[in-house]
Amino acid sequence: MDELTILNDQLKRMRGMNKFYHLQFLNDVRFFFLLSTILIILVQYNIQISYLLPLVSLFGSVILAFHAYYLVFSRHYSEYLEKKINKTFKKDLIITHKLENRYFFPINEKKIVVAKLGKDFSWFSFVTLFITFYGILVYSYGMYLVYNELLNSQYFIMIICITIATLIIGYWWFVKNIGEKRLNESYGK
Repeated sequence: MDELTILNDQLKRMRGMNKFYHLQFLNDVRFFFLLSTILIILVQYNIQISYLLPLVSLFGSVILAFHAYYLVFSRHYSEYLEKKINKTFKKDLIITHKLENRYFFPINEKKIVVAKLGKDFSWFSFVTLFITFYGILVYSYGMYLVYNELLNSQYFIMIICITIATLIIGYWWFVKNIGEKRLNESYGK
């Protein structure tokens, strides 16, 4: 088996992974949107359901970030493979990574998970931030009800602690680009 066949097979695998996690991400966005909307409606009839709102929001954000984690990985590795194939042929035969970097978000630049702010802000970035904002609203509404209506400060503090831990780890991994640095080290960049 020659090197080009191996590279192409790996590229197909990464593109398949990218497709799978995009589909999974979109399915989970729909699921968590529907679930949180139903819970918000049910809270009007049973205030105890408020306990679920911050948990569903937090869990949903972690699951969606998990999918983003794989999307970022597959984008990085696909770009690496495409550049390697192009270098072999000494011309740009495969430009998918260039299109993705311009149209969606530049994979090698600092971003908030997959949302790039500034001049490279895109519809993809807007949708990412919109989904995030919706989750924050549901979380905040639930926390408000738990603290002010149910008067359960112990549960409130427990959820705050879990949230802080989640935010610290998310910041460390995504905003500080720890995972992307590890990938670059693996490539020898």
